[in-house]
Amino acid sequence: MKVLGVNGSPRVRGNTEIMLQESLAAAQAEGAEVELVSLSRKNIMPCDGCLSCSKKKVCHIKDDMQEIYPKLLEADGIIFGTPLYFSTESAQAKALIDRTYAFWEQGSLKNKAGATVVTSSGGDCSMAIEPFS
Repeated sequence: MKVLGVNGSPRVRGNTEIMLQESLAAAQAEGAEVELVSLSRKNIMPCDGCLSCSKKKVCHIKDDMQEIYPKLLEADGIIFGTPLYFSTESAQAKALIDRTYAFWEQGSLKNKAGATVVTSSGGDCSMAIEPFS
């Protein structure tokens, strides 16, 4: 079993990453192969809404998402992490979510185990969790 952790925090070694590392350690202790991808140092352009991924089944934007796409597809489980910014996910996490539109169209991420780790200084985290479901 492969479990992928996706850190949507812009902060390197921040609270979101610490919580993701703990989650991945628990999965590894149960025998899973784990990997952590941090978006803070990735160049992920926003979706431009061209809908070419609907026709061609691949995004035309060439950036660091090209190395993340296969990791998402190969994973049996995905743990998304994001800090809470203005009651929702970080810009980095949102960019990744938007760029998986082709997968949504194809249903490629269905039936994978999923979890969300959200860090916050307080408040309702439900709006940050919803985009990952």
